[in-house]
Amino acid sequence: MVSSIQQRLGSLNLGEAPIIGNFNPKKDDMIVNVPRGGSVQSPEDEFEVFYVDYGNQEVVPYNRLQSLDPSVTSVPGLARLCSLAFIKVPNLEEDYGEEAAKFFSEYTLDSSREFQATIEERDTSGGKVKGQGTGPVLVVMLVNVEAGSSINAAMLKV
Repeated sequence: MVSSIQQRLGSLNLGEAPIIGNFNPKKDDMIVNVPRGGSVQSPEDEFEVFYVDYGNQEVVPYNRLQSLDPSVTSVPGLARLCSLAFIKVPNLEEDYGEEAAKFFSEYTLDSSREFQATIEERDTSGGKVKGQGTGPVLVVMLVNVEAGSSINAAMLKV
């Protein structure tokens, strides 16, 4: 699916950034340097963009926004909202929140480990989570494929 999206984006003639006032961006109607994204907020001449295929976001100046070809918008985003099963991970603002985020980041993003997610539950009560997309939250066990251990269990030990 990712290669299909990349091929479609590569074949587009994107031209220049839109003229201010002639482009009224809405969710899933823009791109920023090729990855698909949707606007979350728009303070002044910048937009907070959520990337529907990666699940991350960033603040982008207006001149980096371009209209998205309709052929690309028909493919649903690849990123999914997830939470870890069987544990409650604190938010950044809560006690130990920063420590939990740092541990999770180092264990997953800052390593070459491969992980497999097993869906334990689908939480459909949520809806939109600000800056993180929409849809059901997948409650997962995240297992290190090589070691056979889960980050869920590792976070309980710390």
